[in-house]
Amino acid sequence: MFEQIEFTAVPGPKTDRDIQVLALSTCGFCKRGMEFLQSQGFAYRFVYLDLIDYEKKLQVKEEFKTTFNSSLSYPALILDRSKFTIGFIRKFWEELLGVDSEDEAAEAKLLEEE
Repeated sequence: MFEQIEFTAVPGPKTDRDIQVLALSTCGFCKRGMEFLQSQGFAYRFVYLDLIDYEKKLQVKEEFKTTFNSSLSYPALILDRSKFTIGFIRKFWEELLGVDSEDEAAEAKLLEEE
C-alpha cells in the first residue's frame, strides 16, 4: 500500500503490527498521535503528505479512498493495511491497537490495591 511514497520508519519494541501514519508536518493532532505510538512502544512508519510531490499526494489520497471507502483526513492511522481510523482520538487509537486506556489501567491498579 502506498508504494509510490517513501515512509520514515520509527523504531519501537512492538513490531508485530504494520502501522502507517499519514500526516501533515504542521498538524498538532498528527504529532500527538505519533507521540502516543512512541509512548506505547510501537514501531511505525509515517509520511508528511504536505512535504511530498503533489502528484504523489493525489495518488495516495485516491488509493486511500479506494481502499477504505473514505476521504483522507489527518492523521490517518492504518493498521495491518486493512483497518484505519482518522483524526487523533486517543480512545479510538487505543481500541484499534488493542492497548489499555490510561483510565482502564488506573482502575485496574486500584482494584489490585483493594
